[in-house]
Amino acid sequence: MRIKIDHIAKMEGHLDFVGHILQGNVAEAKIETTEGVRLIESILVGRKFYDAPIITARICGICPVVHSLNTIKTIENAFSIRSTAQTVKLRQLMEISQVMHSHALHLYFLSMPDFYGVSDDLSFIKKHPTEASAAIKSREFALKILEVVGGRAIHPIACEIGGFKVLPSKKQLQELLSLYEGAMEAAAQLVLFAAKLPFPKFYRKMEFIALADKKQYAIYDGSAKFSSGKIVKAKDYKKVIDEYQLLDLAAKRATYKGKSFMVGALARLNINHPNLSKEAKRVVKSLKLEFPIYNTFANVLAQAIELIHATETAGEILTDLEKTLKPETSQAKKLKLIANANPKNKTTVGYSLMEAPRGILYDMIEIDQNGIITKADIITPTVQFLNNIEEDLKVYLPNLKKLSSSAREQKIKTLIRAYDPCISCATH
Repeated sequence: MRIKIDHIAKMEGHLDFVGHILQGNVAEAKIETTEGVRLIESILVGRKFYDAPIITARICGICPVVHSLNTIKTIENAFSIRSTAQTVKLRQLMEISQVMHSHALHLYFLSMPDFYGVSDDLSFIKKHPTEASAAIKSREFALKILEVVGGRAIHPIACEIGGFKVLPSKKQLQELLSLYEGAMEAAAQLVLFAAKLPFPKFYRKMEFIALADKKQYAIYDGSAKFSSGKIVKAKDYKKVIDEYQLLDLAAKRATYKGKSFMVGALARLNINHPNLSKEAKRVVKSLKLEFPIYNTFANVLAQAIELIHATETAGEILTDLEKTLKPETSQAKKLKLIANANPKNKTTVGYSLMEAPRGILYDMIEIDQNGIITKADIITPTVQFLNNIEEDLKVYLPNLKKLSSSAREQKIKTLIRAYDPCISCATH
């Protein structure tokens, strides 16, 4: 039996699927990324280091914040620049807001309809208008935060190496806080809806990798923690993750010890659930979840739980900043003075890990004594879990062989979209 699905929609970029089942066994389950190569890493080479955050933000229109911030962190690591506590809080607020708006978009509009076999989003919205309004309200809260703190919601411009070009006012923070209760109600509605989804019975034991920090649910900073126990710092991540290129496809792939692995909301929840916010912990307890969860369809539920966590965390940071925000001198002027020369007067390398909505993002940038980028390496989350999707499908496909072709195709799309793939990021 040959299964071919051209252009799986409702995701960032273009993706196809090809599968073969021979005598009940899966002979092939292949994800084909048909997006064209974009060569962002090559574009960085030869540019001044301060241009990099603006360029990497263009990798994706859904998650530009994490690309920009992780590049900034990478350059700061190379130059041994330490951000102020206030700068870190503002960046964490930006990153957590990006998680909120990305999850709300994927949950309701891109993935949830799949579980009910609905392909017409408009009919789904008519059937579940309350949840549709909740998803929109959640995204509006997140995007408003990004406009205020980042300068604009897409491709932020206020954040820079060493700090921020401009800080939000306390009045703006108070206006954001006035939207908080409504955003929490919206997130609660979505997690209740997600908890009722008819998840297929599926189990496949796998490796999970996520940022971890003993004190918090790691999003902005931390070390990579593997579910099998290994902990790796940013500078060593590429030493244990094998990234490679398939000859006929633009998107790279990645393995750990020669095997596939999972990153993203489910990986974070499995590894970091003890550090969830108060309300998110209450949701986990009410759902009687047992960890680790090996059903990758539950990545959608994990996103909903993270939406609660992110919204609550955003409220806490806003409350803190509204009381403590103060003017600070950005290091940008100092950095402009050394724009033609590396502050260490020698080639230096920076590394950083950050959690994008879809999983760990790795950046490495090498900068010469003149401040010119000589090498860059970016490993995006989708690159890291493409192999894992295929391994899941190899286990899942035999259960679908008795279905009609249309029903089988819908089930395959449901599994793939549950991962929330971003092919634009994968073909960076």
